[in-house]
Amino acid sequence: MKDISVSYVSNFPIKGDSPKLSLRRSGTFHYYFVDNDTNELIFSGVSTGNETIIGARQWFTNWAISVENDDNEIIFVDFFNAENKTVFIKMDAYALGDNIAWIPYIEEFRKKHKCNIICSTFWNFLFEQTYPDILFVKPNTEVKNVYAQFYIGATKDGLNTKYCPITTINNPLQMIASISLGLEHEEIRPIISRPENLKNNFNSKYVCISEFASSETKMWKEKNGWQTIVDFLNSNGYKVVVISKEPTALKNIINKSGDYHINDRINDLVFCEFFMGVSSGLSWLAWGLNKEVVMISDYTPHYHEFENIRLGQNKRESINYESPKITSKKEVIDKLNSFFKKHNQ
Repeated sequence: MKDISVSYVSNFPIKGDSPKLSLRRSGTFHYYFVDNDTNELIFSGVSTGNETIIGARQWFTNWAISVENDDNEIIFVDFFNAENKTVFIKMDAYALGDNIAWIPYIEEFRKKHKCNIICSTFWNFLFEQTYPDILFVKPNTEVKNVYAQFYIGATKDGLNTKYCPITTINNPLQMIASISLGLEHEEIRPIISRPENLKNNFNSKYVCISEFASSETKMWKEKNGWQTIVDFLNSNGYKVVVISKEPTALKNIINKSGDYHINDRINDLVFCEFFMGVSSGLSWLAWGLNKEVVMISDYTPHYHEFENIRLGQNKRESINYESPKITSKKEVIDKLNSFFKKHNQ
């Protein structure tokens, strides 16, 4: 029915402008937007026609949308069905960790719905080789004539549930993607593309570390903590390579801090024994490269990142962000000793 149609393309995700029911005829109409998985009526209303009714959310719902005339006769029904159609999914965040965390769920959506996927991320080159069935385009590319369009992103306060139903802080970071795409949540390790001609630049046993994160609140606050860890690693036969973008004041390290290309970071991570850091994009990058990650985080709940060797408030379900507990140097060294013992057995 050409004068009644539905679009699943979200253009303004913050406003939750999907789906859109277009009524291009006059009369009295009753419309219903139902979650077809739960049979929950999301919203309904009455229209006199010749208008577009904006949906309640931009994130995935298995919609069943129907329209009745004033005699309660069903005159239009549409069920979401992306099979063999093209869906455009946009990463609505620049951060390296967000993009790495979320990419595997785009692939899961493709497989579940048997659809063609166009995807825009801010780090396409990290995924183009390892996810060959996804067509990657640059951010802000406009693609027309797609069946549906979704954005993966969230807010910290969680007030805008039309954009995303959960917050970034009090949930696993990867769940932002799984719930936005209507998938059962499970942790999935991403697959990172590796540049050609990788080589060990140090010809010895070494550990990569980074003291820094996107915000100061995520950093380890223990006084002289990182220098103590560097000295401990050196005493155990490891060189320590600092790979943070931010400059370091640490001593007895190989200083590769600065504005290196991400492929250089990948190269050094591939050959390191393990990575040590905080809740940061480099931790997610190391995990995506199948490296063990020793993470010190007194900021995020233990379930926020991936399964790893975790120090900090890992036994607490929530965090006092105003006054977080600070992990001690002894706790970190004890954990490293356990780690060395396990791997030397």
